[in-house]
Amino acid sequence: MTTPKLLSSFSSQSQKFFLQFGGQGSPYLKELAKLYQEPELKEFFDISFQTTDQIAARDGKNPFLNEGFNFKAWLENPDSAPSEDYLARAPISVPGIFMTQIANYVLVTKKGYPTPDLIKTTGGISGHSQGVIAGALVGLGKEGTDFLKAYSDFLKFVFYLGFNGQKVYPDFTISTEIAQGNEANGDKNPAPMAAVIGYSKDELEDRVKQTNESLGLTGQNTIYISLYNTPDSMILSALPSSLLAFRSKWKAEMDEKKFKFVYLKTTAPFHCPFMNSSLPGFVKEDAEVVPFPYNGSDLKVPVYSIFDGHNLQKDGNLRDILFKMVLIEPLYWDLAIAPIWNDASIQAIIDFGPSVVSQRLTGGHLKAKNIEKQSLCASNAKELKAILEV
Repeated sequence: MTTPKLLSSFSSQSQKFFLQFGGQGSPYLKELAKLYQEPELKEFFDISFQTTDQIAARDGKNPFLNEGFNFKAWLENPDSAPSEDYLARAPISVPGIFMTQIANYVLVTKKGYPTPDLIKTTGGISGHSQGVIAGALVGLGKEGTDFLKAYSDFLKFVFYLGFNGQKVYPDFTISTEIAQGNEANGDKNPAPMAAVIGYSKDELEDRVKQTNESLGLTGQNTIYISLYNTPDSMILSALPSSLLAFRSKWKAEMDEKKFKFVYLKTTAPFHCPFMNSSLPGFVKEDAEVVPFPYNGSDLKVPVYSIFDGHNLQKDGNLRDILFKMVLIEPLYWDLAIAPIWNDASIQAIIDFGPSVVSQRLTGGHLKAKNIEKQSLCASNAKELKAILEV
């Protein structure tokens, strides 16, 4: 195998990559279907389908999966795939996104970046929202059958994470009243999460506090800032009715300032206390079928928390830690990727998707700090070519 120029250059100069993975809200099935055509990924997809078959045999009759859980059929015949709304359901999208980003990673290792070489040349790893779980799998530095076994365990884990998150918020329908309220505001596709772009952290925190207090939004009606993505782009998580109330209260100001309010393509309010009961539910009902003997000490390279930026190598078993990080705790992306600007040896970012959303979020922080680092995304055909160029 010929070594790509980028890897050779970094190895010879003792420079490091920062590896990152994306999260919810990105389309993934078309990207996964393209990856399915890669001969190098046959064994990867065989294991993927064996694992999803095991999940379907146990839980395939659940109403959340009423249009099936057959990724193999959807990839072989894209016209048979369910609607985008169904593919966005947490029990479908969480494993689908995970499968896509790990397929991107495996393809890169098969085409010039053998795992030992890539791990040796990596200074840190993280992932946006559920991407931190993919980061933890990669951080184990496993190869061959050991990697595929761990991948299967992690794929079960991410399915049951999404499954239990959806159990806490099982409502896929939007009332006519909420739909009409959003239509009046000029907003489409109401959901339990929405991006707010324009306000600073302090400004948005103040407006969320004002909204909760003035409208008496308490308990499950509370609005939370769930993801602090960039200095002026954050996500709110709440019931669609509460998000509509926030939008209506601040629409005039947002319109005047040309700020944006955009609902996410997701079906549960991740990263907030609304999901507190998801972990006990998982432990009680589903954890027994999810092998997860993976500890922080097993990580061969630092993997950084998306909540407080600490190195997961210091932790014990990672199952509940990762579960809470993705469903319950807020995300602070600047803390997760801080090594990019704090570690002088890290000179480039490789993003494994899906899509380029997390790459852009990292770029937002670098731009705000006036820092230039090479950034390449394996989901982008042109950039993948640059990653693999020999």
